[in-house]
Amino acid sequence: MLSPVAMATPPMVIQHDLTVSVAPARHRIEVRDTLTLPATAPVPIRFWLGSEFTPTATGATLSRLDATSDGRFRVWTLRPDGDRRTVTLEYAGTIDDKPRSPAHGMPTAWVDDTGVYLDGGSGWVPRTDGDALTFTLSITGPADWTWISQGERSADGRQWSITTPQDDLYLLGGPFIRQAQKHGALTLETYLLKDDPSLSRMYLAVMGGYTDFFSELIGAYPYPRFAVVENRWQTGYGMPGFTLLGSQVMRLPFILHSSLPHEILHNWWGNGVWIDARGGNWAEGLTAYLADHLIKEANGGGAEYRRKLLERYTSFASEGRDIALRDFRARHSDATQAVGYGKMLMLYHMQRRQMGDAAFVEALRTLWKHRQFQFASMDDVLDLMAAGNTTGALPPQWLDTPGAPQLAIESVDTAADASTAPSLVIRLRQTQGGTPYPLSVPVFIQTADGHQQLQTLTFKGGVAQWRGALDSPAVRVDVDPFFDVFRRLDPTEQPASLARLYGARTQWLILPSKVPPEQLAAWRRFAEAWQTRFGNVKTLLDSELAHLPDGAAFWVLGWDNRALAAIRDRINNRSQRFEGPSMMVDGLRYEPERSAMILLDTDNRRPPLGFIGARAAQDIDGLARKLPHYSTYGRLIFSSGTLKRELADTLPVANSPLRVVLGARDPGPPTDPRPPLADQVKAPLPAQR
Repeated sequence: MLSPVAMATPPMVIQHDLTVSVAPARHRIEVRDTLTLPATAPVPIRFWLGSEFTPTATGATLSRLDATSDGRFRVWTLRPDGDRRTVTLEYAGTIDDKPRSPAHGMPTAWVDDTGVYLDGGSGWVPRTDGDALTFTLSITGPADWTWISQGERSADGRQWSITTPQDDLYLLGGPFIRQAQKHGALTLETYLLKDDPSLSRMYLAVMGGYTDFFSELIGAYPYPRFAVVENRWQTGYGMPGFTLLGSQVMRLPFILHSSLPHEILHNWWGNGVWIDARGGNWAEGLTAYLADHLIKEANGGGAEYRRKLLERYTSFASEGRDIALRDFRARHSDATQAVGYGKMLMLYHMQRRQMGDAAFVEALRTLWKHRQFQFASMDDVLDLMAAGNTTGALPPQWLDTPGAPQLAIESVDTAADASTAPSLVIRLRQTQGGTPYPLSVPVFIQTADGHQQLQTLTFKGGVAQWRGALDSPAVRVDVDPFFDVFRRLDPTEQPASLARLYGARTQWLILPSKVPPEQLAAWRRFAEAWQTRFGNVKTLLDSELAHLPDGAAFWVLGWDNRALAAIRDRINNRSQRFEGPSMMVDGLRYEPERSAMILLDTDNRRPPLGFIGARAAQDIDGLARKLPHYSTYGRLIFSSGTLKRELADTLPVANSPLRVVLGARDPGPPTDPRPPLADQVKAPLPAQR
């Protein structure tokens, strides 16, 4: 039986009874908030509120302190009169021109005639550091608007309340079309900006299945409802009891079984157990592991998913861009995503492999049982995993310093004669430099009689060794073939992919000079957008190029680029080939006037090289936005004009230094005998269509 996670002091809970009047055309809100303070509340109590608000108090004395360093909030002290524990604050202000997310342009808050979005970042509700809240909320606003918050909803949606502690309070409003249905005691909803019954039905059909599945895996779903709310900004956010998905995002066919379950699961990790991020954000990696990865694994794609994570880390978190896990708070770049989501996810996977599936699930349930509606730190979560793991806690090296191990086969030796049984000696080495990582590495051995066995090599220094007798001679050895270990991949382990170019020290973009001005202008916008996204872009015109960059990662842009002639032989292979002005891919002909395509040099032993074939300015502008989301792919074709995807291929690994074939005939890759984590759960995953 696992020891419970170390008990934390529950946060102070303040009851807020709020009446809010919203005037969208004037960007204005008026708030009356009656606070009921617990007996343990310090006096005077210190709180902060958005800088646009100047409150007045009834039943208490207010004193204004300094503003926060960024000027967004003002800090106040509140001293209740006598022994009063109930005081009322009234304030009003304009919510306008708030900072915007660099990823999708969404303001941190807004009140206008298109809608309302308010959360803790807008400072619209008085908060004290580290407290929690419960609330009732009554809203006055446009008669034809629908309102959304967390907890219980009145029939007209203008009153909301919740009695379980919260770490934030959200208010959304707008001309939404609401659809709802019951799923047992749970209410499922969609809030769409335009009536779209088929889209609503599609989401309502799977939401309940995912809440059931995660309830069986972890513990009961913690809210009375779950809603999908459409957002004009292209977001994927998980809030208590709802998710905010962008209009374009929610119409992508794969979102139902990727972003949707991820955001549902945030009701446990992030909105159920809160993140004490001072020691690192543990929740994004755990949510991705138990949603995105779990679903892929259940459908046979777990190893591929992990390989792509390691590719992203190897591509983006190198050359000084890596950070320690404890320094990850939120995603704001490809490098931080590779660490905070990818590395953290892989550490959970390694813990699961060491402790076993049943113990891992028990640890999740224990964490949920003891930390609902409380804060938990990364140490709290990982200490709980260690309680069920015979190898103990993760060494601080994994959390406190950037970096990752890199593996190489030092030797594989066989011995067999008439007097001895076949034997095998495998030696592995960590090659990354610095302090070796404590590490357990799975090695699959295939033998001449058609069997395979799994051995684990444990590093206690820079070298690990396994020696053993076999019933039949070994014919193939694969080190970590299913990517169970967090590590930096060898370049020849990685298939050709867009990520290898994105993550290079420098991406050289070779622009065509002899093209119409509007096309060249589009390519220049393309380069500027990628420089903003990746920060490693340099450009050259093909007319300025004496020879191709030696040993560099570069893109040749456009069908009419002079440099195209010099790279044809590197792009051509058995499955893709330039034929005059056309391109043959898998036996099909694609014409430049009808197709936009991305092709790579598939030989991963050379510096990465890519070709982007497009002519229309609107295609070029669209590709600048779309292609960063296809980082693990090695070949893409889109229809010109619409950029509808016609082909998207991930490429095979042509060479791997962690594979040794010992027999005259290669038996092929091993098979993974280990069951998926979903097998631990009685409730089924929703079927993917």
